[in-house]
Amino acid sequence: MTLNDGSYNAERKMANGNPYKTLLAELMKRGVEVELCGATAAVHNWGNEDLLPGIKVNTDAMARMSQLVQEGFVQITEWD
Repeated sequence: MTLNDGSYNAERKMANGNPYKTLLAELMKRGVEVELCGATAAVHNWGNEDLLPGIKVNTDAMARMSQLVQEGFVQITEWD
C-alpha cells in the first residue's frame, strides 16, 4: 500500500499504479501518520525512493506497535 506507482507496478506485476495512493494521501492530509516496517522494506529491497511521499519507515513494526500501545493508542486487528 505504501509504494509509489512504479514500485507498486513492479512488485505486483501490474500496470495501473497503486490503487491505495489517493486514500493514503487523503488520510495523511487529515493528520494520519503512515509507517512501513523497515524489516519488510529490507526483505523486499524497497528504499525511500520506492515509497509514496510522507511514508515513514520504522525499524521494527512489532516494537513500534508496542510503543504506540504503551503511549495509549489502541491496536485494532482484523481478528478483533
